[in-house]
Amino acid sequence: MKTLAVVLAILAAGCGASRSSRRLKPEIEAPPEAWQGVHRIAVLPPDNWTTTVGAEYVAWHRAVIAELLRERGYEVVPLVEVNRFMLRNRFTLAGEVRLYSMEELARELRADAVFFWDITGGAGNLNIDLVKGDGARLWGTGEVHLDLKYNSVSAERVGSSDREWALMFGEVLRKLPGRSP
Repeated sequence: MKTLAVVLAILAAGCGASRSSRRLKPEIEAPPEAWQGVHRIAVLPPDNWTTTVGAEYVAWHRAVIAELLRERGYEVVPLVEVNRFMLRNRFTLAGEVRLYSMEELARELRADAVFFWDITGGAGNLNIDLVKGDGARLWGTGEVHLDLKYNSVSAERVGSSDREWALMFGEVLRKLPGRSP
């Protein structure tokens, strides 16, 4: 009986709730002095390289990301302001913002840094870059694939794949350095 308990404990430890194509350690993390002056972050829409994640979900995912950044201590440019910037410039794809230099983009969005993210494959594949207004990359994940299968109980009518995306963002962004006062 004791042996069975030990085997089950080992199996449980080896069968964690998340699988990753690589560890969650950030691919790029600038030293603390590079983060000086970063208080306000603009979350852009993603470059969505899939047909499985629709625009209605992208809006919800951006709101989740914005809230997670707030929890890390950052002020976030209201998503509606970013949307208005996109509309004013007649941008339909997130990559079109690259027509602006990083300095111009940060100034237009009144942000210290810009949060870029790409959905690179089906559910759970993404790449994140946080770039300071001067063009310095502060933090980046490289391509990450997470397959999170938690059973989250919610009174809301949130789809299971949306819960999985929210959990994935939480797992990835908890590695983002928090803002120090």
